[in-house]
Amino acid sequence: ELFCGFAWRGLTAPTLYPVACTPQAWASATVFALLQASLGLSFDRGGEEIRFDRPVLPDFLDQLHLRRLQARHGIADVLLRRYGAEVSVDITRRQGAVPIVIVR
Repeated sequence: ELFCGFAWRGLTAPTLYPVACTPQAWASATVFALLQASLGLSFDRGGEEIRFDRPVLPDFLDQLHLRRLQARHGIADVLLRRYGAEVSVDITRRQGAVPIVIVR
């Protein structure tokens, strides 16, 4: 297992313990939580509106294309690009009446 600390025992089965997958399941969500926090991404007004509140992209990431962001009344694709300290938010596809709010 990833975090348990037991040495590999060749071709035998992994050590059984009740919470074998808990650390891995929790860790897999950190990427999405980091993105949500840095983009200020939320779904407001009861899920009707996609909102970006002061979005920031990390230094190692110049652009990010989010596809199939789903709100109550539709779906949108959004392209975020960094220009120096600023981040632009471009709607590349929209199906339905999905309000997208960008707070600078």
